[in-house]
Amino acid sequence: MKTTLRIACFAGAVVAGSLVALAQQTTADPELTKFREAYTQGDGLAYVVIRDEKGERIYRYGDASRLTAKKDQRGYMLFTCAAPHVFLTQKPEDKAALQKAEVVNAGDPRFAEFDSKYLAGCRNPLVKSAIPKKAS
Repeated sequence: MKTTLRIACFAGAVVAGSLVALAQQTTADPELTKFREAYTQGDGLAYVVIRDEKGERIYRYGDASRLTAKKDQRGYMLFTCAAPHVFLTQKPEDKAALQKAEVVNAGDPRFAEFDSKYLAGCRNPLVKSAIPKKAS
């Protein structure tokens, strides 16, 4: 009887813990609403620009990152030319950076400028421009 009661209590605690984790995952941080809306809009590659005392950092992301962010609001996957970076909403420094971030989607007049800047600092020959080539 005691063993059954302990297992039931443990199972209840696991379920309660899972529900709390699920609630945290599905509840958007109200301070990141503007960023979240911009990040999850559009399709194809987009740029995220973060300006701070160190200067301007340019990241990009695509549809897979956008889809993941729609399902799980705990973080945002951004890429430099060399590596992925996960910005977690629970980390104060990541949250502060995302609050200052600007999303630049295709169609924005500055998209080509950020595409050029992103590629200028990139030494990876596999990383190509996000601007579609025009059919000849």
